[in-house]
Amino acid sequence: MMKRMMYGILAVTVLLSLVACSGPNSGDSQLAEGTSQSVLAAQGEPHTTADWVARYLEYAKESYAFEIAETLAYDPAYLSNELGWRTAGSDAEHVAADFIAKEMEAIGLNTEKVPVTVDKWQFNDASLTIEGTDIDIMPASYATNGTDADGITAELVDVGTGTAAEYEGLDVTGKIVLVGVDQWNEAWIDQYMNEAALHGAVAIVSYDVGGYAAYSDDVINMQDVCAKDVIPCVSISKNHYLELAEALKAGHTTATLMVDNVVELDQGTSYNVVGTLKGRNSDQQIIVSAHYDMYFNGFQDDSCAVGLVMAMAEAMVDAGYQPENDILFIAHGSEEWGASGTQFDWTIGAWEMINTVHPEWAGKTIAMLNFELPAFYDGLAQAKISCVPEFASLTQSFVEESGLLAEPVNGIYPEGISGESVDTNTMEDGVSYRASGVPYFLNIYIPSTEEGESNWMQERYHTAADDRDTYNADVMQTNLNTFGALAIYLDKTPALELDLTATCDDLEQALNLDIAKEAGADTQAYLQAVSQLREAAERWNSSIQDVNTRYEQAVESGASQEKLDEIRAEGRALNKKTLEFFRFVQDEFIGIVSSSTIVIKHQAYQENVELISGVIAALEEGVLANEEETGALDLAWMINGATEYGYYNFSEETNAEAKATLLEESNPGNLFWGTGKGSVLAQTYPATMSLLDKADEEAPVFDEEIALYRSQMVEQQKLMVDTIEKETVSAQKLCRMMG
Repeated sequence: MMKRMMYGILAVTVLLSLVACSGPNSGDSQLAEGTSQSVLAAQGEPHTTADWVARYLEYAKESYAFEIAETLAYDPAYLSNELGWRTAGSDAEHVAADFIAKEMEAIGLNTEKVPVTVDKWQFNDASLTIEGTDIDIMPASYATNGTDADGITAELVDVGTGTAAEYEGLDVTGKIVLVGVDQWNEAWIDQYMNEAALHGAVAIVSYDVGGYAAYSDDVINMQDVCAKDVIPCVSISKNHYLELAEALKAGHTTATLMVDNVVELDQGTSYNVVGTLKGRNSDQQIIVSAHYDMYFNGFQDDSCAVGLVMAMAEAMVDAGYQPENDILFIAHGSEEWGASGTQFDWTIGAWEMINTVHPEWAGKTIAMLNFELPAFYDGLAQAKISCVPEFASLTQSFVEESGLLAEPVNGIYPEGISGESVDTNTMEDGVSYRASGVPYFLNIYIPSTEEGESNWMQERYHTAADDRDTYNADVMQTNLNTFGALAIYLDKTPALELDLTATCDDLEQALNLDIAKEAGADTQAYLQAVSQLREAAERWNSSIQDVNTRYEQAVESGASQEKLDEIRAEGRALNKKTLEFFRFVQDEFIGIVSSSTIVIKHQAYQENVELISGVIAALEEGVLANEEETGALDLAWMINGATEYGYYNFSEETNAEAKATLLEESNPGNLFWGTGKGSVLAQTYPATMSLLDKADEEAPVFDEEIALYRSQMVEQQKLMVDTIEKETVSAQKLCRMMG
C-alpha cells in the first residue's frame, strides 16, 4: 500500500458532507461548527486538495442529478415507444444526445457530439392479439427482425421451456411459438430463438419462468441478443402468458404478432457526448462517464448515472475548480447493445470511442470514473468502491485517510465505506477502456446476489421495475461527494498511484501449482519472474511516492507555481510509462472466460484441466450425477467457462451457432473488447452429449467418453503450459520495462 498525506486532511470535508445530505432535494453541505477555516477555505482561494474538495462539496447537489435522470427516463421526447426504450442509433438516442449536449453547454463545458458507427436498433411498437378474444398485448421486442405492417398471423403453439426435447412430436413450421425462458440459470435468449427457427417457427414469444424479472409477474424482461438474422422475438410478462395459456386452452390458437422494429447492421450512428473542463495542461485527462441508452425507462440503468456525471461537472464549474488535467464528462451511447452476432455486443459506443475515434486516449487517460446504478440502496451495512486491482491500494488509502472508513453515512451504510474494494467485471463501459489500457473505477458496489436486501439483477434489471421509486438521495449524494473528491485527488496528484504489485498478486494467485506441475509447466520460472516483477513494481511505487511527497512538501511550503509545474512534469513523465505498463498487463495477462469472467489467461486452461480431470474420475467410478455435485455431468457443464451449460438442452445446430459468436476464428473482427482475450475451447461437447444419451442406460460403459475427455485434457494441458511460458516471458519483459 502506498500511503500519503492527501495534501491536507480530507476527513473533515468529505465525511461531514456525506452525513449532511438528507431528502431528495437536499445537497447543500452543512459543515460542523468549529471546523478549521483552512479546511473550509472560507477566506481566499482554495490552496490544498482538501480546500478544493471542501469548495466542491458546497456545490455538489444530488437534486440536479435527479432532475437529469427523471428527464432522460420519463420525458416522451427522449423515448422510442410507450414502454420507454432508447437503443443504439435510434431517433430517441439522437434527441437525448442533443439534450445532454445542451445541458453540458449550459454548465459551461466545451461540448462535442462524437459520432460512432453501430448496428442500429429502433423499437417503435408491437402488438400481440388472439383471434376470438380481447387479448391485446404490447410485447417488448429484442434486437431482432420485425414484421411487416400487417404482422404475422399464425397458430400460436406453447412449447413449454423451448428446449430441443420440447419440440419432439410437434410441428411448428410456419407457427409462432410461446416459450418460457430462464436466462439466469439455463440459457441466453439466442439459443431459444435459434432452436425455434431450426424447427421452422416464424416468430417466438418468450416469458420468464425464472432467473430475471423476479420483481413481479407483471414485469417484462429484456436482454441483449448475441445472434443475428433471427426470427422476430418478443418478451411478455408471466401474467401475459397466463392470459395466453387460458386462451389456448379454450381453443383460441390463432395469433397476430406485429413488431415494428428496425435492426440495420453497420448502418447506425450513435453519439458519445463529451463535455470538457479544460485543465492547465492537456497532456493528461480524467474521464467521468455513464451511458444514456436504456431499456424501458432505465431510471437507475443508467439515467441516474448520467445525472451523476452532470452534477459532478456542474459542481466543479460552479466551485470555480481549475483542474490540472482535462476532465472529460462523457455520456456514452450504445452500451446495452450495439453489435449483432457476437457475445461481446454491449459497450460498443465506448469501444468505438477508445479504439476508432480516440485511440490516443489510452496513453493519456490517468483514470476513468464510470457510473452504473448510482442511486440505489441495497441495504448493505458497508459500501465498497469497485476498481481495477491496480487501484485497490489507492482506494484503501483514500477511504482510510478521508475519514470514510467505518463511519456511518446518513440513513445508509451504518458501517461506512470499506477500504476493501471490489474488482470490476465486464458488465459496463469500463471494460472497453480497460482492454485498451485505461485504468478505472466504478461507483459504489451493487451486489448481484443475495448479499443485499434486494437482488437487483434478478428482480429489477432491464425491467420496468427500474423506476424512480428506487431512487435514494443519500446514495446519490454519497457517490457524488465521494467520486468528486476522488476525481479532484487524482487530478491534483502528480504521479498516478497505480500499484502493479496487485498484478503480481493476481499472477501468483492464478497459478495452481499442483495442476501446473503435473502438466509440465515450469512453475519455478513463472514464480521467479513474478517475484522479480514485484520488486520492480515496488521500486516503481517508490518513484511515484517520491514525486508525490516532494509535490506535497512544495505545496505546504508555498513554493512557486514554476516549481510545482516542474514536479508535475516529472509526474506526467512517470504516468506515461505507468499507463504503458498497465496496457501491457491487459494485453499480455488478462483474459476473459465466456464473455463475463476476467481471468489471468492461463486460468482458462487450468480450470478446464481441473474440471476434465474431475469428469474422468467420476466416469471411472461410474457416477454421472450425485447430491454432492461431483458426478461427471455435474462438472462437465462448467468446462469452457460454463459456456456449455445451456448446451445440455438444445440441438447441436443451435449450440454450434451460439459457440460461433464467441470465438475469433468463427467471428473475426466482431469480438470488440473480447478481442485477444479468449482461449482455445476444449472439444468435449461430443463426449458430454454422449453422456447425456447414456444417462438412462442400465449399465453404461464410458470408455469412449473417457478417452475423448483424456485427449482433450492433454490438449488443454499443452495450451496451459504454453500460456504459462508466455506469461513468464511477459513478466520478465515488463520487469525490464520498469527498470
